[in-house]
Amino acid sequence: MPTIHASVDVDAPLEFAELEWSEFLLESLLSGYARGLIDEEPLLDEDDMEAGDVRFTTEGDRLVKVDVRLDYRPRSVGGAATETARAQATLERDLDRYRRFVIGRCERLGCRQD
Repeated sequence: MPTIHASVDVDAPLEFAELEWSEFLLESLLSGYARGLIDEEPLLDEDDMEAGDVRFTTEGDRLVKVDVRLDYRPRSVGGAATETARAQATLERDLDRYRRFVIGRCERLGCRQD
């Protein structure tokens, strides 16, 4: 089973970044419902998330590194390599969306005390 991996640096306190992970996942799911995307076959689903690992580590005084590794099970038989590459690109895109989500919420909610 192939493993897909991506990471992103987020300029937010560690505890805030960890809490916002759940909020981001919920908002992503709800916005999929709102746009009618929930009927589409997702590249990444709950089974993939259960076969994976998300780690939050500090990188210096201000940065949090979010590292995601997933054991990805391609759904198609013939195009597994192409599908895995698409899932990798989706993970990278979603982590960038998460980074922007956290930074925006941190600015609005004043998560930094400095």
